[in-house]
Amino acid sequence: MKPEDVITIFERLNVEGRATVDLDHACAGFAGWLARNWERFEGDDIALLTSVGATLWREGFARR
Repeated sequence: MKPEDVITIFERLNVEGRATVDLDHACAGFAGWLARNWERFEGDDIALLTSVGATLWREGFARR
């Protein structure tokens, strides 16, 4: 699968209205998943995943 394929999935979920999860729950779920799988990642992967988590948190915080 290519990055463009994944972005297409993101877009489709949004258009279909299936991307309506509460940001607090998304952030907490992502943090839990990342914590459980932390040892599987290193370097750039950790940097990217923590940036995604920080973005989820920021967007959730901004909506409060």
